[in-house]
Amino acid sequence: MSGQVVPGIAVHLLCGFLGSGKTTRINTLIRRGELHDALFLVNDFGSLNIDAELIESSEGGVLRLSNGCACCGISGNLSAQLSGVRRWQRPPRQLVFEASGVARPRPLMQLFDAAGGYRLDRVELLVDLSALDNLLRDASVSDIVAAQLGDIDDMLINRWQAMTNAACQEEIRRITEWNSGARLQWLEPLEDSGAPRAGATAVGGPSFPVDAGTELVTRSVGLSGPLDCERLLLLLDAARPVLLRAKGFLRSRDAPEIAQLLQWTPGQARLTVQQGDKPAMLVLIGKGERNLERLAALIETEVTLAGSA
Repeated sequence: MSGQVVPGIAVHLLCGFLGSGKTTRINTLIRRGELHDALFLVNDFGSLNIDAELIESSEGGVLRLSNGCACCGISGNLSAQLSGVRRWQRPPRQLVFEASGVARPRPLMQLFDAAGGYRLDRVELLVDLSALDNLLRDASVSDIVAAQLGDIDDMLINRWQAMTNAACQEEIRRITEWNSGARLQWLEPLEDSGAPRAGATAVGGPSFPVDAGTELVTRSVGLSGPLDCERLLLLLDAARPVLLRAKGFLRSRDAPEIAQLLQWTPGQARLTVQQGDKPAMLVLIGKGERNLERLAALIETEVTLAGSA
C-alpha cells in the first residue's frame, strides 16, 4: 500500500577521493549481476552531476544529490530523500550510495546507522594508489584523504599496476599507519583508468598562472562549440598545481558529431565515446576560486575557439 514504511533497505556506501573510480566500481557490480533491485544515490561535488549520468542501471533507479558533500552541506536533503524512498509503494531492496569525492565517511556512516528502515550493510573505500602520495602531501586535501583512510576498513586498491613493487609496498605501509585494521583488495585495471600523463611539456603548449587560493571549489564550464582536445588536455595538465578533477561531455574538432566523456585527474586522462544527447559542459574541481575562473576563461579562449577554427 502506498505510504507503507518498509524497513531493512540494505545500504552499500562507496567512498573514495575525486577520480578514484567509484562510478566504474558501481558499473562493474551492475555488469556482474551483483546489484539486483537497487536504487543508486549519487552525490557529486558540483552543480552538474556527471557521475549520475554514467550509472548503467537498466532499471533507471538513479537519484542525484549535487552541489557539495552530503555529510556536511546537504544532510537534510539526504535525510529527506531517504525518508521518501522508504515510503515508495515498492521500495528497493538495496541502496547504493556513491559519496562525493570530498566526503568524510564517518558522518555518512552515522547518518545511515541512525536512519530508520535502513541497515548499513557494506562500506568500501576506493584508493587510487598511484595518487595517494601526492594527495597526502597536499595540505588542502590531506585531512580529507586521511579521514577516508582512517574511517573505512574495506579498501579497494586500484591504479597500482604501473607502480614498482617497492612503491606499492611503501604506500600500503602508509595506509596501515592510518588504519591498522585495513582489509585490502587489489582490483584489476579499471576500464576508465585512462592513459598516464607526464604533464604539459609540449613546446608552445598553454601555460597557467597559479593563484595562492587553497579552498576547494567547483566550477561548471559551458562549451559553446567543438574543442581542440589535445590542447585542452595540455591546459588541464598545466593547471595540475590547483586542479584536482575535470570531467564532462564535449565534442572534438575532429569528430564534432560525436559526444565524448572526458575523465581527467592529475595522473590520468581518458576520452570515451558516449551515446545519446549529453550536455556540452565540463565540471572543474580544484583549489581557489580565482584559479578555476581563470582556467574556465582559458578553456573558452584557447581551447573552444581553437577547436572551432
